[in-house]
Amino acid sequence: MPLFRISLGFANKDDPGLDDFASNVAAKLGTNGALFTGLPVSAVNLGLAQAAFHTSLATGKGTGKAATADKAAKRATLLGLLRQDALFIQGIVGLTVANAQLSGFDVIVAGPHALVPVDMPVIQSVFNVASTKLGVKVTAPKGYNSLEFRVTVGSGAPVLAGSFPSTRGIVLEGLTPGTLYAVQCRAVFSGKRYSEWSDPVSHMCT
Repeated sequence: MPLFRISLGFANKDDPGLDDFASNVAAKLGTNGALFTGLPVSAVNLGLAQAAFHTSLATGKGTGKAATADKAAKRATLLGLLRQDALFIQGIVGLTVANAQLSGFDVIVAGPHALVPVDMPVIQSVFNVASTKLGVKVTAPKGYNSLEFRVTVGSGAPVLAGSFPSTRGIVLEGLTPGTLYAVQCRAVFSGKRYSEWSDPVSHMCT
């Protein structure tokens, strides 16, 4: 079965694009609920957050700073909820690419890839940035294109937590407060080549 990951690229969409995307995800998660049981954010609650964001877009045009701030807050809330479900779906054991696509999220099929004979990244520290966010300080090998992170809770399956173009300003978002995460990192090189995953570093998210 080909490897795949759930894209978190929805965070880069403009407001109307995010509105449409979230609406589609909420609808598909509701329709295909039997495939995605135990979601941290139910399809209903995701739909409510999307509706609140949609309303803020309609009422916030040209009505001042307060409305703009309200829209930004509702966008941030919606993004956080989407990330939680995306990371959860990524970690469902045995989920096929076809079924993952029924979630409404963008699914990236990586295909077979080769490990490269380079030193793996080393995580120097993991620290709390804010509620639901962990910062990571890492030393990367030479020649990498980006850094990919995954987190593990207890004996659960690892889930991807984000990709970053450099070692600066790495913040993993959409995490659950009060949860102990084991964080790992690998370097991505040209030609879809990857280093080994780094040794895990555990930290409690606030």
